Amino acid sequence: MSLPRSDSRLLLLSAAFVLSIAACGSSTGDGTGTGGSPGTGGSATGGTTGSGGTTSTGGTGPSTGGNNGTGGSAPATGGSVGTGGHATGGAAGSGAGTGGSATGGTGPGTGGAGGKATGGTGPATGGAGGKGTGGTGPGGAGGKGTGGSATGGAGGSSTGTGGSSAMSSGCGKAPTIASSMYNNGMPISITAANKQRRYILSVPTNYDNTKPYKLVVAYHALNSNDHSVYSEKYYGLQPLSNNTTIFVAPNGQSGGNPCTGTGTGESGCGWPNTSDQDMQLADAVVKQVEENFCVDTNRIFATGWSYGASMSEQTACERPLGGTQTAGWGVRGIAIYAVAYLSNSTNCKATKPVAYYATHGTCDSVLAYDSQTGCQTSSQEGGGVGIAKTWASVDGCTWQIPPKVNSGAHICTKLAGCMSGYPLEFCSFKGDHTAYPDSGQESSSWGPAEAWAFLNQF
Repeated sequence: MSLPRSDSRLLLLSAAFVLSIAACGSSTGDGTGTGGSPGTGGSATGGTTGSGGTTSTGGTGPSTGGNNGTGGSAPATGGSVGTGGHATGGAAGSGAGTGGSATGGTGPGTGGAGGKATGGTGPATGGAGGKGTGGTGPGGAGGKGTGGSATGGAGGSSTGTGGSSAMSSGCGKAPTIASSMYNNGMPISITAANKQRRYILSVPTNYDNTKPYKLVVAYHALNSNDHSVYSEKYYGLQPLSNNTTIFVAPNGQSGGNPCTGTGTGESGCGWPNTSDQDMQLADAVVKQVEENFCVDTNRIFATGWSYGASMSEQTACERPLGGTQTAGWGVRGIAIYAVAYLSNSTNCKATKPVAYYATHGTCDSVLAYDSQTGCQTSSQEGGGVGIAKTWASVDGCTWQIPPKVNSGAHICTKLAGCMSGYPLEFCSFKGDHTAYPDSGQESSSWGPAEAWAFLNQF
């Protein structure tokens, strides 16, 4: 059971939300085919002059790939750009013909680029893409293996879609976004849905453009903004990420206009997502970041509190990683804090699995914990609990109403029976409307660590 979605109830909920959030919030303002294991077929070594081995083609039968073709006779030194052989896996059945695991030249300079292997196209397991290794020189970039096009398992993992890393177009390139525009809270302008919008970007301090990084899209709450999220270190997740993750904080809108405030917080700023305008902002932000930085496109997440939680859930509905949308990206999982249907969520039809983590205070006076009011000890299917039930169904979990905390500070429940790689965790805590249970403060809450542990398992 979820919150009523009639126009009148949504208007009442939005009004109550705006009036209550300042008093209750404790922070400012109110996440395809089977890849298989790295193959060894056609193991090409850079030639004596840096040229890669000859192309090795896997067998067309259902089992083995081509013979292990060796490239040039010696690894030599550097070479012009020693390119590994481009091997193709078996083309039928389980076709475990694995791509070439090519090694480029070993000299300094550019280093050879690893051969780009394509796995088998059979409908079963699909050949594993060979993982190319670049030369040891500072410029060498490993070739990216592409898993077979078979349906079923995820690339290189049993977790379903998005098991292995998938590198964005920004990998191996110098970003065109100036370094003065990120890691300092400076908003970056961007056009989305014919409006001038903005976002704040934070990149690992030891960023390496040959290494794919997780990406977290952090949506702010009502009466908050991108500056608020940046000042709170993206809901406390950035310090825990240990330089493994790129973070972005898009900025919302108010009254049909983009928010423009320069302080931490802005009255009325939120995520109504009218005509999908806020979703188009997320599309534009992710696209720009992927083009400029090395993003693991199988590990993009959304997170947010209150209105930001609603927009995160909307993102999961419209942009699931395994979806068929044309936006070119999708979220692997979300971590949300106090959620309700607010962001044009009548269009939120959860159909594809997304890993789901949520916290909700049993005494939340702004967005209902369940179908009861106040802080009763028994729990029913409504409010945040009801939304969790919806995702439990999509993720294939065995539904049970998560225990409602009645002693102690909080209790986290991980549902059983979920599809492999799509867990659902719901944390009930004794408190009001906050992103930081139980204390209401980022620095002393257990919430960020629990949320990061959930996202970091992928």
